[in-house]
Amino acid sequence: MGFEPMTATIRVSNGSLYDYVGIGERPEATDGFDNAYDTISPGNLNATMGEPYISVIILHPEWKPAMREMRGDVRSLAKRQEWQISITSSLAKGTPLAVALQPGQSRLPQAVKLILRNKKKGTDLRTESYSLPAPGPGTTSTLSIIAEQP
Repeated sequence: MGFEPMTATIRVSNGSLYDYVGIGERPEATDGFDNAYDTISPGNLNATMGEPYISVIILHPEWKPAMREMRGDVRSLAKRQEWQISITSSLAKGTPLAVALQPGQSRLPQAVKLILRNKKKGTDLRTESYSLPAPGPGTTSTLSIIAEQP
């Protein structure tokens, strides 16, 4: 059985304050930057204006400076892909943040596993959300999102 295309929108929120990233796999995509499929993060307008914010980006420190922070990252089909996401916010340290798959904005084949990993804990994002304490202003939390196909 071959690998199947997939997309997933991951939202990080606290009440009505939120941000999101999109990940995916397509046969036409590469694991590098693809102008047709990948989206550079535009930054966070609330942060720029001094308003409360949550910011989520996909990290690519190995890419050119203008493309190191992505809003969307679509890669080639593979048995296993892993995305590193970075979360910052203006919320007080320890404020609960919910990290969850947005099913209505995602297309996951039945057999695809979508796992969020924070250190050693793994959470199946298809069946549950994950609670993460806000890192506090000026600090960053990093998580891994792993997609596995049979």
